[in-house]
Amino acid sequence: MFDDTNPYVAFLTANKAKTFHMKAWACNTGDALIWWGTENLLRDLGIRTTRDPMKADVILTPGGNLTMWQDNVDAWKATWKTCPDKEFVVGPTTAQFGLTTWVEDIRNTSVRVSGLFARDAESYRNLCDCRFGEDIVVGLSHDPALYLRHSDFFEAEREAGKEEYVLAAFRADHEGCRTSSEYNKRLSRLVPDAVLTRIDRRRKRRSQMAKIARAAEVSEANGTLRTCDIARHPIPYFFEVLRGAREVHTDRLHCMLAAAMLDKPVFAYPTTFGKLEAVYEYSLKDWARVEFVGDC
Repeated sequence: MFDDTNPYVAFLTANKAKTFHMKAWACNTGDALIWWGTENLLRDLGIRTTRDPMKADVILTPGGNLTMWQDNVDAWKATWKTCPDKEFVVGPTTAQFGLTTWVEDIRNTSVRVSGLFARDAESYRNLCDCRFGEDIVVGLSHDPALYLRHSDFFEAEREAGKEEYVLAAFRADHEGCRTSSEYNKRLSRLVPDAVLTRIDRRRKRRSQMAKIARAAEVSEANGTLRTCDIARHPIPYFFEVLRGAREVHTDRLHCMLAAAMLDKPVFAYPTTFGKLEAVYEYSLKDWARVEFVGDC
């Protein structure tokens, strides 16, 4: 998956003479796996890294779901302001339109953005459709967390695996709830912001509970159902809960990826932009035990 034919690996190798700084971002445990996988990838490619961005040639945001959260895009802009003379690269990410200002911000920055990489085919098409110009390398790779699949850590986790319960790990935010933006715009014209916030919170919670109910229905014959959004917990607890699962029901991408790398059966549930389906299609379908559940 990460051999010389991988465009991201090829880009990193071509820039091996440069020093990289990995830029942290507000993230959950799944994103921490992206960070960890990227650290290992850079190390194995023999690429120099530094903790100090001022000593780097390239600022690398490792990837993830960066274009769907404005806080992440704002972090890009803050980095461009403090490090205007550095190259800027975005590792394999989901690239979707309509939720943040990422396209306009990349077009308008004076910083040299030298690489943008997608982690699924649809995101790659979206990056290509932006036509940012020849100065920006655009490529399709795999989620960096998958670089950990054959690591000693995952081998040890697989050996320690149990089958004690069925795990339901679902999110309760705008990524997990498939309501159209047009619906939200119409509703915002009819009710005050405070009321809209309560409606939105209830809608997200209702979506989460519907998925939990479906997981209980699907797994009825398989024993105890344990409900825990493990992506909101530190890595040791994330893996302790995950390795004890007989099967995993989730709409969290990295719960799906980590469970698949642990050889667990996974039932994957829909999200706003079909993120899990897209990554599965490009990176997992040839080896992972994943079954997709219909819209709840």
